[in-house]
Amino acid sequence: MRRSESRIGTLIVAACFCTVVACGPAGDRGGAETAPSAHSGDGRVFSSDEDFLADYWLRPIPPQGPVPDGWSSLEASLRPADCGMCHPSQYADWRTTLHAGAYSPGLSGQSVNWEVGAFGTVRSCLVCHAPLSEQSALLPSGTEWLANPDYQAELRDEGLVCAACHVRGSRRHGPPRLDGSVDVAPPGTPHGGATRSTFFEDARFCSGCHQFGPGGAAPNGKPLENTYAEWQASRFATEGVVCQTCHMPGRRHLWRGIHDAEMVLSGVTIEWLANGGEIGLRITNSGTGHHFPTYATPEVVVSLQLLDADSQPIADGRTEHRIARRIAFRGGAWIEMSDTRLPVDSSTIVSAPITSEIKHAHGTVVVRPDAFYAGVFEGLLAGMLTDTSRVLLTEARRRAQTSQFAIFDETIAVPY
Repeated sequence: MRRSESRIGTLIVAACFCTVVACGPAGDRGGAETAPSAHSGDGRVFSSDEDFLADYWLRPIPPQGPVPDGWSSLEASLRPADCGMCHPSQYADWRTTLHAGAYSPGLSGQSVNWEVGAFGTVRSCLVCHAPLSEQSALLPSGTEWLANPDYQAELRDEGLVCAACHVRGSRRHGPPRLDGSVDVAPPGTPHGGATRSTFFEDARFCSGCHQFGPGGAAPNGKPLENTYAEWQASRFATEGVVCQTCHMPGRRHLWRGIHDAEMVLSGVTIEWLANGGEIGLRITNSGTGHHFPTYATPEVVVSLQLLDADSQPIADGRTEHRIARRIAFRGGAWIEMSDTRLPVDSSTIVSAPITSEIKHAHGTVVVRPDAFYAGVFEGLLAGMLTDTSRVLLTEARRRAQTSQFAIFDETIAVPY
């Protein structure tokens, strides 16, 4: 068992990048509007958006504490299904997302052997994957971890729940109303209404989990999770196109990303290039707002296959290029082996020379959202595991191996 736990311990870092992450704002918000002040759930007023966000995203999110007098069990609940009783469309959207599955078989399968004896490592992952104190079996007390009397195992298993973004001190928080107003709700409104703030429409609201801060893993000087900084350096920041613009259109709680073919295709431009002596396929990061792909776990494979007059593959006529950040955890540290990702508005071209026997070209672009994880889970399953770990990681491997999809598959006649 000791050997099994050691192996799990190494790869909980390798697969989940559980390192120090930013727990507050991550710099200027670019083109987004700034509000002069904001109120916390307990009446405090913050003089700047930086102060508000640093307080709001203190993690683990502090325990909610006593429920206000007179609240029903439904108003007091932190469970997403209970939120959905009055917010059915938001709940229906959330259920389809990776946020809802943030406490995944891959994460839980690695952390299960660390829940006794090394809970700090588990907690370092939960700060993003299940950030409520009520989702943590143990809470720190000085140098010890003590049983959490408010722990809800089912709530933990639901991952990044509604309350993680919308509840502090049992009070609800949210964006301005659709008309832009932030007026206090009238007496008698369920759960006392909501404290409304423009910070919910700020790119930095997402940066706590989507940008590693100082002290986080940064092979080759680049944080493993660097999405906010990539966006901030792009034209999208100056144009005021924030995370929520693309990932929450119409305030939908969908957060579509690299696992969604339609979303991926909307962020890139794919086109054929041909001249007298060469045929090629160009892919451009024309609209993602950050590197494509932004994280270190996916890869995008661009392939070109040359065909003869009978549409049969030409020998040695296949060219392939992988768009990805290849990393590895070696010697107790992360290293970067290569980074071929596309910054905003940059392109890569896969091309081949044309000869007289070549009559057609077949191009494909395949997205593998979980390429890195697939390899990690395969390696874990080859080692010593508890029965619980093996069941969870087998499912995690299945999901990683079956999540790929094509966003482009086309054959054209070759001009010669």
